[in-house]
Amino acid sequence: MFIRLLIFSTSVVLAFVSFAAFNTACTHTPGDLVADAVAAVGGPQALHSLQDVEYEYTYRTLADSLQDVSLERYVFDGERSWAKYTTREKYALVDLPGELVQGYNGQESWCTLDGGNLDDPMALKMSDFARKTNYYWFTMIFKLLDPGLSYTSLGKRVTDGVNYDVVEVTFGEDIGDVQDTYVLYINPETHLIDRFLFTVMDFKMAKPHLMLVEYEEIEGLKLPVRRKYAPADWEGNIVEETWAEELSTNIKFNNGFALALFDRPEEAVTSMAE
Repeated sequence: MFIRLLIFSTSVVLAFVSFAAFNTACTHTPGDLVADAVAAVGGPQALHSLQDVEYEYTYRTLADSLQDVSLERYVFDGERSWAKYTTREKYALVDLPGELVQGYNGQESWCTLDGGNLDDPMALKMSDFARKTNYYWFTMIFKLLDPGLSYTSLGKRVTDGVNYDVVEVTFGEDIGDVQDTYVLYINPETHLIDRFLFTVMDFKMAKPHLMLVEYEEIEGLKLPVRRKYAPADWEGNIVEETWAEELSTNIKFNNGFALALFDRPEEAVTSMAE
């Protein structure tokens, strides 16, 4: 009688545990997975409490080793972004000699060459793209709970021995200049986003690239300081081994930047046609 009762009690406990696990899995929504990923890096409040950041940013294409290197400065309030380039070999107006500075004050982007404001539409578009994109890559994971984002579960995918939770992130029509699509690979053990697929609709690039991410802990935050990407398909397979890498080094928070740094300088206009 005792053995039967023990077996019955054990069966009830196992059934309860199985039901609880099933219920937890069912109620852990894609939004919950993203929230866990944001918490894993420290969360947006911790980032904004540090006020601003300065770091050296290197963008390099691995096939030819050409690179653009810039000193980046951001103020998190208003997503202000500024950069001065120290090396320009790839995309940063490489045909124009001189000191290139770009800025975005939360409302308009600008760029100067040797102190003169450039008025060329393509130069201004590239400046706007660089200022907003570089800021976004640095803060992206902290911003994944911003209003206007939608999350869809794409199930599980096994990559390099990790059974990732995969979540698609899309943006509402009034969010940002264009609406890209991201597919996040969330590590179930660390909750970090180890890799993600992304589009670049600002340049009509609807086919995805795969970004691989490595983190470094600074001031209690896990920051995506080493990234590299290449063309891929929507299953996460690399389709072309043309890799680019992005490095963030010498990261310093709480610099006390004046907001005027991010405003367009009141200087004479320099035309690229001159």
